[in-house]
Amino acid sequence: MLIDIVTASPPYKVLQSKATEELKKRMADRPAIARMIDAASTHSGIDTRYFVIPDGIDFSKEKFYSKGGNYIRPGTRPRMMEYEKWSKELTTEAVQKLLLIHKVNPEKINRLITISCTGFFAPGLDYHLINSLNLPRNVKRTHIGFMGCAASLVGFNLVLEAMNNALGEEETNTLLVSVELCSLHLQTEPTKDNILANMIFADGAAAALFSNSELLKSKTHLKIISTKSILFNDSAEFMGWKIGDFGFEMMLSTELPKIIFERAVPKLEKIFDDLGIKKEEIKYWALHPGGRAILDSLHKGLELTDEEMKPSRDVLKNFGNMSSASILFVLKEILQTRTIKQNDLCCAVAFGPGLTMEVALLRGV
Repeated sequence: MLIDIVTASPPYKVLQSKATEELKKRMADRPAIARMIDAASTHSGIDTRYFVIPDGIDFSKEKFYSKGGNYIRPGTRPRMMEYEKWSKELTTEAVQKLLLIHKVNPEKINRLITISCTGFFAPGLDYHLINSLNLPRNVKRTHIGFMGCAASLVGFNLVLEAMNNALGEEETNTLLVSVELCSLHLQTEPTKDNILANMIFADGAAAALFSNSELLKSKTHLKIISTKSILFNDSAEFMGWKIGDFGFEMMLSTELPKIIFERAVPKLEKIFDDLGIKKEEIKYWALHPGGRAILDSLHKGLELTDEEMKPSRDVLKNFGNMSSASILFVLKEILQTRTIKQNDLCCAVAFGPGLTMEVALLRGV
């Protein structure tokens, strides 16, 4: 059962309008570029985003991408140093709060899944969480990296396997922890990919608790009943990134919404058919808020109502695209704002580099 999700956001909350002006200062050496940035901002569906860097805050004296009044391009090393600092802080905050709310003894956690694609260090987040939160030294650990916005649903595959493999009355408690710090990879070369990435991506962390313990079941929860993975042929050029000398270099095609509408939606409908489920039976939808155009494609292709789209659009509006953490923010929104009843179905969908689609079907129990 998915017991609960707790999120953690960085301290710097930036209006999209402010981020737009800051990016134009750094990127718009020509009027045409400024117009492209304005258009990307206007059509983003985002009002505010959270960042670990203070550059979008007027009163902040310290800046990450400025020094002595001049704009700079920090190398990958200082970006990864910031990643290590903030990823530890945000994940610890989310997990501590989650365990405290549900009065879970850290020693009872027997599975730990950490997820991130915006940074690396070793020993990693698993090592840090085990030591800082006193998790068992023999906890089973898995780290999922470089799988992009779909990575948390890849983690759901592991959760489902852990639950299915639990022996008899064995108590299984799994922590799934995602953190993404996209702002640490700002690229200011005025390309379409960079403009789009700079106008939608944000920072955030989330921790989810899964358990088969009856002691934690005080209300109706969601249980993962099926997960599916799809890799689309000849699609690698639509989404991906490389490690560069100045952070990670993103490739994000403007063709993604069209690909999702034409290829992903039919695949998703076939998944439902194979499972013997009618689309109309699904009451809640957790769709990755990759951008307004992507949500529009799913909205139209799946013929969903505005109300069904609201959790995903609200997360996009208030937080932006936090890569793998975003789907957990959407699921949290559903858990907090909807009354889930027994047997209610929820479908979670996210997309990653490849192009890949990850799908998880959950049922109220």
